[in-house]
Amino acid sequence: MIIDAHTHLFPDAMAERVLHKLVENTRPFVSTFGETKPHTDATVVGLTASQKKAGIDLSLVLPIATSPKPSPTLNNFAAQVNALPGLRSFGSVHPLNPQFREELDRIADLGLKGIKLHPEYQGCFADAPETMAVVREATSRGLWVVFHAGADIGMAPPIHCTPQRVLRLREAVPDARMILAHMGGYRLWDEVEQLLPGHDLYIDTSFCLPNHPDRHEQFARIIRKMGVDHVLFGSDSPWTDQADSLQAACRLFDTFGFTEEERSAILGGNALAILEGTR
Repeated sequence: MIIDAHTHLFPDAMAERVLHKLVENTRPFVSTFGETKPHTDATVVGLTASQKKAGIDLSLVLPIATSPKPSPTLNNFAAQVNALPGLRSFGSVHPLNPQFREELDRIADLGLKGIKLHPEYQGCFADAPETMAVVREATSRGLWVVFHAGADIGMAPPIHCTPQRVLRLREAVPDARMILAHMGGYRLWDEVEQLLPGHDLYIDTSFCLPNHPDRHEQFARIIRKMGVDHVLFGSDSPWTDQADSLQAACRLFDTFGFTEEERSAILGGNALAILEGTR
């Protein structure tokens, strides 16, 4: 089974508007990061068609609570997506939501297996007390926590989730089950490689493999150092094409001698174990 462990979609009524806003937010950074365009319309139908074309069996959707204002809408929609064929979804809370504990209870009751935190969009450092509190409470409820890690192409510095901050968070919440997107920290891969192995942290490959082929040798080292059983394939759809992401992963595997068993784990086995609750 092939699982894309990092995708995004929105309710039909708002998908076009949200995509337009996000694309406009990246324009000031085109000279640094390059132009980014969506590869689907970020709807359920669009993502489902994309994964079918790519030969992907299941996509995990990662919503982001961008406002601290308490609202059940986002996680209600996540629960609806989670029940659809070929799709699963995590939930999300904002670290400054005064009712985050109650919302984490609701996320667990809805059957969602984890939450997504985006320190850049949410304006909270990964090692800030409010973030630590959310991670601690999520962990106590058996929830995984996915972080946007490293730079974001639509946001100015400072970077809110660096490897150094992740390690401080790990020290504060040693039993947290954390997944760091974008190979552990977008454009901070030297620090990822030096600091993060050996700390029982998961990473995903989203947005990285097709967009940074010049880094594949380093990415292969990072995968080995983090442990093949701690790596999840992801695309970051709609911001990277799912088929391109899968092909880039296979090129990396071929070039650097990954076994069939290792490929299977990264492309789906590890994510399946998380979704089925066996990890």
